[in-house]
Amino acid sequence: MNGYEEQLLTRAEVLEDTGELVQAITVLAGAQGAGADPAAVTGLQAAARALDPGAETSYDTGSKEDRHSGTGYRSDGEFLEAVSQAEDDVRDRAREVQQLQEVIVTAMDAAQTALDAAYAMPVKDECDGCHGAKEAAIMAALSRIRMCETAAEILDPLMERLRTALARLRQAPEDLGEVYQLVYEFIRKGGKLPVYARWIEGGC
Repeated sequence: MNGYEEQLLTRAEVLEDTGELVQAITVLAGAQGAGADPAAVTGLQAAARALDPGAETSYDTGSKEDRHSGTGYRSDGEFLEAVSQAEDDVRDRAREVQQLQEVIVTAMDAAQTALDAAYAMPVKDECDGCHGAKEAAIMAALSRIRMCETAAEILDPLMERLRTALARLRQAPEDLGEVYQLVYEFIRKGGKLPVYARWIEGGC
């Protein structure tokens, strides 16, 4: 069954790649063209660094020329919807990691049971291949256990980073102020703001 544990390890390595999540949050943290005060994106910068300590999170408000599709946020609604989407993406990744952790625990138990059974395999004084079969069974079980352990060593710290990033993302509306907390709650419940509405407080 080494192939199964190998698949679990490969899946753990895939989940560990948070490059797309970091890129999305980094764009938010930069808030180019959004019109937000730098202090308002502190939580977003922390979220990006939680996933990647080396993430570039410098602030740049951009210019009016920069404010077009694909380079900035035309409104607070657009910005907060992007924050909400980032929160969903990180939560989804955390859910996948948790599910894989549970599968790995089960796989580890199965591998340990196989190891116990391998150690208990009887051998004869006049070996007819039994010693080799026992050794092969033990080595196979140990290999399965090692792969599960390696996968767990990837997922455990990954889960902590995801939880930290999620907490920081949830801080973003509070960083923006009480009014935006209410707006964010509205968005999280499926509400939509006018596409071209500018920032609620002191809009331009």
